[in-house]
Amino acid sequence: MMSQRETENFKITDPQEMKVGPLPPLHIHPGVFIRDTLLPQYGLKIAPLARLIGVARPNLHHVLQGERDVSRELAYRLGALMNDHVADFLISYQVEWDKQQEAARREELKTQIARLPVPADAQ
Repeated sequence: MMSQRETENFKITDPQEMKVGPLPPLHIHPGVFIRDTLLPQYGLKIAPLARLIGVARPNLHHVLQGERDVSRELAYRLGALMNDHVADFLISYQVEWDKQQEAARREELKTQIARLPVPADAQ
């Protein structure tokens, strides 16, 4: 029989911890997540944010609309402004988003390209 854990030790009591979890919400573009979740937490609008992190407002706008990727550079700048964990989270989020968006293409290529046999010394 499994022992019962003390659930009080595992409860999230700070609402801020609930908003940015270890797994990104892959149904939302990372830029839209920044716009709808992170910016309101810090009380920021696009133009002031662009000035604070030293990027062009139109470029930032395209990212926050989900039209462009969250670059590592942008993630680092946001991390410098907010928290290093934000940068790490956004980089991971963008990678997972890209993998999800490209999953069908990956499977399609597997049907078109013959896979090599595993080398004998790797078995």
